[in-house]
Amino acid sequence: MRKARLWGLLWTSFILELQGAPRSEEIKYTRTEGQSLSESCPFNVMKYFSIRKAWQRLGDRGEIQTLAITDRVSGQSSKVHVDRCSLEDIPTEGILHVHMTDLRVEDSGLYQCVIYQPPKAPVLLHHPIRLVVTKDPAQDLAQRSTLPPVTTKARVKTRTNPSPVTQLPASESTAGLGVNPTHGTDVLSMEPRISVISTVTIVVCGILSKSLVFTFLLIATQRSFGR
Repeated sequence: MRKARLWGLLWTSFILELQGAPRSEEIKYTRTEGQSLSESCPFNVMKYFSIRKAWQRLGDRGEIQTLAITDRVSGQSSKVHVDRCSLEDIPTEGILHVHMTDLRVEDSGLYQCVIYQPPKAPVLLHHPIRLVVTKDPAQDLAQRSTLPPVTTKARVKTRTNPSPVTQLPASESTAGLGVNPTHGTDVLSMEPRISVISTVTIVVCGILSKSLVFTFLLIATQRSFGR
């Protein structure tokens, strides 16, 4: 079953060369981060039996990055492994197997299987492959759940009292002033009471002094008349 499939790929490649079919048509693969990509690139055994093959990445501006190159072989299968990319060249079957593991988002791009024979230009073996790697939804959700919660600090406005309140000690409060030592008393509010009490005190003192003078004069007059 596998041989039949491989021969089918070989014949497809041979027919494409004969018919001059458009080789630039892309094949698109979509993968999730951590998954792998496998592709089989058929080649003409009669022409490229012992020639090296390569797996390349094409940049946005047409620059070429060669990721892996097979060894020169003489009818024997060979396998190379470079970083996360591996190539297996099977000349007897005319197939180049490409395998990329642990895909990442930055691996997204355009790739191609080619016959590698510098300084000559590479010969495209298969349709260019457009690889799209997306984030793993489960991993993205786990990362979001581990982020610390965003807290909003409330702004507290402090009210300032332009006129400070002075609390009198209990020893300085008197019943006549009507001061309650358990409550703070504003000094300014006490000024009218103090002025009234002072006035009353002065008047009373004046009346008492006049009474004393009058009494003294009365006693002196009575003594003078008694003589």
